Amino acid sequence: MPPVSITSSYAFLPLEEGHLADLRHELIRFGQNRGLKGLVLLATEGINATVCGDADVIAEWKERMRELHSDITFKDSTSESDVFRRWSVKIKPEIVGIKDAALRPQGKRRHLTPEEWQDMLTKENVVIVDARNEYEVEIGAFRGAVNPGIAAFHEFPQWVDRAQLPKNKTVMMYCTGGIRCEKALLAMEARGYEDVYQLEGGILGYLERFPEGDFEGECFVFDHRVAVDQHLHPSLHYGLCPHCGHAGDVLIRCHCTTEQKICSDCARTSSCHSCSKRCRNEVLATRV
Repeated sequence: MPPVSITSSYAFLPLEEGHLADLRHELIRFGQNRGLKGLVLLATEGINATVCGDADVIAEWKERMRELHSDITFKDSTSESDVFRRWSVKIKPEIVGIKDAALRPQGKRRHLTPEEWQDMLTKENVVIVDARNEYEVEIGAFRGAVNPGIAAFHEFPQWVDRAQLPKNKTVMMYCTGGIRCEKALLAMEARGYEDVYQLEGGILGYLERFPEGDFEGECFVFDHRVAVDQHLHPSLHYGLCPHCGHAGDVLIRCHCTTEQKICSDCARTSSCHSCSKRCRNEVLATRV
């Protein structure tokens, strides 16, 4: 069988609140009629989507997205099987949550192509900032990057306040696909940082051009691949921890005899030595 095609994209564009429900219903029908699987987020600020399906259907999806925003870009990869279980289109307050309505991107701002990013990595007086969550950073990051240690993206502005990075340095920021940096950059500018840049296309875009570059480890992705390696292939090392949803590489054998990978944090809790929350609850029930 041919590999499953996967594409991720986002666009900040004004969508009228009164039209969101109609657009949602249209996209639900679009995906259902073509056998797409994936997650699409809609908000008045734009659209954020990762979808998978047959190559010709993905091509149709891209054309529909370009009708919404002609300059939208796509990050493509493949898998031997579907990376989502179902097709879902949701309306949200934001397409990437930072919980500050003032941080709303308007067009491209201070983007570095992967080539420009690679060149700037060699410069002096730069600081590299990872805009992702702690559990993502743990399995892969750019060499020398600052890890904010946040549990959720909306904590990023408060971290900037605490970190007090020197404002006389050039700040280079990155995330998985680029969308979080669009708002993280605005958060830093609002706090007086003037020389801030973001990696266009994020880690995924960088690895397309520099698979053996300065990104070390694997890149966490929010689907059933769990992570991708430096050649954008689904991870062979990590599994999805059934208890917290983070990347897991600790192999355990559940009481039902199923082998399962769980994350190192959950491995420290004996009740989480199970292949699923259901099996965990069965074990806990016997202890009552």
